Formats: sequence, C-alpha cells, structure tokens
Amino acid sequence: MARSQENSSSKKSESANSNPEATDSLEELIALLNDLGLAKEDLNKFSTSSKQQAKQQPQSNPSNLLPDNPDLLSLHRAVVELKEKLERLENQVYEPTDLINPLLPLITELLNIKSIESQESLLKALIPIIDEVIQQRSGQDFQKMGEAIAPVLPTAIAHEIKNSPTEIAKAIAPEMAIAIQEQIRLDPGAIATTLGPQMGEAIKNQIKVEQNAMVDALYPVIGSTISKYMVELVKSINEKVESAFSFEGIKRKIRAKLQGVSEAELILQEAINYEVQAVFLIHKTSGLVIRELHPSLELRLEADMLAGLLTAIRSFVNECIVQPGEVSELNQIEYDASTIVLEVAGYCYIAAVIRGSPSKRYMQKLRKTLGQIVLKYGKFIAAYDGDPAAIPNSIEPLLEKLTRTEAQEKASKPPYALLAILGAIIFFWGFVLYRGSVANRIEAKTSAALDAAPELSIYRISPEMHWDKLTLAGRVPNQYLKDKAGKIASQVAPNLKIDNQIIAVEVPADPVLTAGEIERVAWIFNQKEGVAITAHHDYNTKTVTIEGIVPDRSAAEQITQVFKNIPGVETVTNTVQIRPILETRIYFESGSTKYSSPDTADRLRAIRLFLDRNPGVHLRIIGHTDDTGDRPKNQDLGIQRARLVQQALIAEQIEPSRLHVSGSAELPPGVTPDRPLWLSRCVRFEVFIPSPGDR
Repeated sequence: MARSQENSSSKKSESANSNPEATDSLEELIALLNDLGLAKEDLNKFSTSSKQQAKQQPQSNPSNLLPDNPDLLSLHRAVVELKEKLERLENQVYEPTDLINPLLPLITELLNIKSIESQESLLKALIPIIDEVIQQRSGQDFQKMGEAIAPVLPTAIAHEIKNSPTEIAKAIAPEMAIAIQEQIRLDPGAIATTLGPQMGEAIKNQIKVEQNAMVDALYPVIGSTISKYMVELVKSINEKVESAFSFEGIKRKIRAKLQGVSEAELILQEAINYEVQAVFLIHKTSGLVIRELHPSLELRLEADMLAGLLTAIRSFVNECIVQPGEVSELNQIEYDASTIVLEVAGYCYIAAVIRGSPSKRYMQKLRKTLGQIVLKYGKFIAAYDGDPAAIPNSIEPLLEKLTRTEAQEKASKPPYALLAILGAIIFFWGFVLYRGSVANRIEAKTSAALDAAPELSIYRISPEMHWDKLTLAGRVPNQYLKDKAGKIASQVAPNLKIDNQIIAVEVPADPVLTAGEIERVAWIFNQKEGVAITAHHDYNTKTVTIEGIVPDRSAAEQITQVFKNIPGVETVTNTVQIRPILETRIYFESGSTKYSSPDTADRLRAIRLFLDRNPGVHLRIIGHTDDTGDRPKNQDLGIQRARLVQQALIAEQIEPSRLHVSGSAELPPGVTPDRPLWLSRCVRFEVFIPSPGDR
C-alpha cells in the first residue's frame, strides 16, 4: 500500500513538474479550500462562545462584542476575505473562459492520474456526463457539434474497428443501411461514384478468395440476364433466317458471296449490334486532335488524353517493335467489350471507339471516309498547328457518318426500297386487275358466241383466258362440234392463242332421240323461204336421206352439214334440188286479153311439164300492161290476163292450189320504158315453195 502511494505521489510529482501552470492552479484551489475550512472552524468556535456569553450576559448589546473579542474579530476578517474570493469566483463563473482556461490543465492532469489509477471507474463516472453534454450541445447547435467531433470520429472508428470489428459492425450496420438508402434517394449518382470503385475491388478480391461462392451468388442475376439476351439473339437470328427469301435475304446472300463469307456469319453480325462511342481525327505527327465527334452527350471521352496515348503507343510500336525498313501501323486496341479501331493515311489517322465488334461493312466505310478526307483536306491537315479553324467545317459530315452504324443508317433513311417494292406490288396488282377485267370481258363474249350457235348451245363449254391464251374446256359428242367451238373462239379473240381442250366424247345415240332430232332439224329448215325438204333415217346404217327443193346450193350444203352433226348420224345423202326458174312469158295484144303470139299453146304445155317435174313448187302468175292509159284500168287488165292463163293451166290438169294470180301496173322486170310496148303486155311466172302454213 505504501509502495502504491509512493508510486502515486511520484507520478503526481512528475505530473506537477511537467506542468507548472497546473500545479499553481492546484495550489491556489487547495489554499482556497483551506481558508474555507479555517473559516468554518472559527465560525463554530464563535457560535459556541456566543452562546455561552449569551447565557452569562443576556441583556448586553451584541454590537459591543465585536471589538472586545479577538476571535470574533479574526472571524470577521476571514469572512470578508472569503466574500472577496467568492466574488472573484462568481465573476469567473459568468466568464466561462476565464474559469475553464486555468482549470483545463489541472483537469487534464487529474484525468490522466485517475485513468492510470482506475480506468473503469473513471469511464463509469464520465460517460453519463459526456452523453448528457453531447445531447445538450447537439440540441443547442447541431452543426457546430458536428464540426467539433468530426476530426475525432475517423480515428476513433478506425481504432474501434481494429480492436473490436464484430462489435462495431453490429453497432453501425443498421445505421449504415438507413444512411445508404437515404443517400441513394437524395443523390444516387454520388453514392454510385463513391461505392463503385470499392465494390469493384471487393468483388475482385472475393473472386480471388472464393470464386465458387461468388459464382453461386451472381448466377441467378447473370444467368437470367444471359438467358434473356440469348433468347433475344436467337429470336433475331430466327427472324433473319425466316426472311431468307425476302428482299433483305437476297441482298444478304449477294453480300456474302461478294465478301467471301458465309451467310450465317452475316446473320450473326446483324444480330449482335455494335455501338460507336466516339470518333477522333488526329494529326499523325503531333498527336493533336483535329476533330472529335461523340454520338452521345452523356458519354464524352477525353480527346487530348486519348490522342496523346494513341500517338505514344504508335510511336513505341514503330520504334521498338517494328523491324527497321518495315512499314507497319497499329490497327486496333481491344479492352473489355470495346475496341479502338485505328486507320492511318497521309498526315492523319482516325480513331473510332466502338463498343462491340464492328462489321466489315463499317471498316470499309471507315477506310473510304479516310481516303476522301486525305484527298480533299490533305493540305490543310499537313499544315495543321492546333487551330481548328484551319480545317474546313465541311469535314465534319464525313466524320459524322462514321458515328452511325448500319442499323442506325437504315432507321434514318427513308425506306426507298420498301416504297419501290410497294409501288411495284401496287402496279402489278393493278395490272393483274386490268388483265382480269379484260379476260372476264373476252370470256363473257366467247361464251355468248358459243351459246349463239344452235348445235353448241346445249353443251357446257367454259372459256378461260390466261395472259395471251384462251383455253376452251368442256365436252361435246363429236369432233366437228369441238372444231366449230374452236373456230368461234378464234373469231371472237383473233389476237389470242386458242387452246382447245374440249373433249369429243363418242356416245352411242338413242335412236328415239336421233329420230326426233332429225325431224326437228327438217322442220326448222322448212320454216325458211324457198326450202321444202323431207328427211328419211335408217338407224341400222346411221344414214339420213334428204329430198326436196332449196333456193340455192349454199342452202343445200348447210342442210347436209347440220344433219351430219346430229348424234347417231354418220352419213347424209342429200338429193335436194335447186329451186327451178321458169322464164316463159305469154304476150297479149294492146288493151285486151287476146294472145298475141301463135305459140301460146306450146308454152302452156311446157309450163305443165315443169310443174309435173317439180311437184313441190307453186307458180305465182303475174299480169302486166304497158304504161299507157289509166293506171287503175291497167291494174285490172293485168289481173284479167293472169286469170286467163290460170284457167288455161287448170285445163292442162294443173292443181288450182298451186296457181296464184296477181296483177301489176308496173313494167315487168327487164323491160325499160324505152323498150317496145308489146314487151310490157305479158304474163310472167314466179316459182316459189310455199311455207308449211300456206300448203
């Protein structure tokens, strides 16, 4: 115990020697406390003596005690001195700095001594006081409180993390989470900038330490992202494969042949897009940036730093790697998912910063653009000294083309190809509609012509037009009707090629139907003027024999052809006669019904023989007169002359019903007014075959 007191006293003495000001303040405080103790003792003594004297002299005057009592006088002086010291102490309380400044060294020394003797008891005593002071100070002026303790916090936290990392983590983890959330809400960019480098480094360290655990942690996120990207990639490739026979597909095939690559490689390049982040035109010798273009306003690269770096790398490669006498240039620099593509020509080179893999088409466009720049602006670039105004601004549109990918160019350009294809489709569709209307018109006209032919109207024949060819389809009973349908179609559409696909079907005819058809056809022909025929059918030999009179030879041929087309008729024997002509005339004397020619009887017999040879014909007896005299009288005279001849022929045994009388005041056919008058005074004959209704 004595040794510990000695150690304590020695430490106190050392502490006092090391801080004189603290010692003086401590001595002054001790003296003050001693004075207070002495004053208290004197006061107790004075109180005791006063009570005794009061008992002895109760009626004496108290004011007379002070001068006669030396103890009381001494106490009075002590009280006066104590009052003065208390007043000085009160002034120091009202001026905190005057009180605190002298006491700070003393308090510090006391704390050091106390911490050495009993650190735990000191902490227990001070912590509540410090907490209360901090709370009060924080409530009064939070900002100044923060400024006061800010320099101390990093050192204190670092020391605590080093000594007790688990406890400090448990203590500050909830607060850190809330603080980070609030910071992200207020300024997400700042928190990302602050934590980004540290998180990247932490991830790298974690991958080195425990790679499998890192993979397991990131797989759900990265795996889902990769799966989504692959689905989109496969979908894009499928769409391009499905459009292999479209206009774009054909262009892709041609490009693949010209570039000497497979179509699959082009499809993959189109599916995996790339992005141009920046384009720089740099002076080759000085490394000065002539022009720079950034497609995105958010991402801007440091042009001068990049140009200097690239120029230094090119110089290093040319000086240290390339063999003397060789000419070689740095083509590209790859880093992560981006590439810096370099193309050198003349006094400059282009550096394109590209994210992804650029296509061959873009590389060709890059070389072509650099060639144009060298040709047009080579002199300006050779003399470039850092002044951008020395290079014409017309160079920028050339560089601006390099900032756009093929997909962006397609999106920005009007779809001329699509418009052309759409126009071609519309034109073709209109042409098809027009050709369809023309075809419909020709088909309708051909159908009407086929229906107009009696022998074809009962058969279903379908005309169909394809471009310059008219096709006939259907069934008819014989080849003749097939050929006839083809001829009719040729007449309707002489400029078209006729494709006669009609099938001639040889069907055994029904004898009843054949006989009925023969009778029907004969009746139809007998309705025509000048035709009087009969038809006899032999079913065994399939032969039809035709007899009668027709007006001319063409009518006879037509009748033969029509009967041949009747199903069940193979042979037609036509014995019809051409209608005979009777040119005999009987003349009369002027103004009478007396014959003027002596051979009148012979002429009447010849007429009878004619009628006997042609039993189917009738005679029209027409009497004429000359044009002299009264016209009505001449008309009656002509009729009288015709009746006279009629009676003469009846006398020759001619059927009266075959003789028809009429008169005419006109001159006979073939006689003109300048001819002799006797030629007009006659009776002439017209041969005719009456219609079935007149027979």
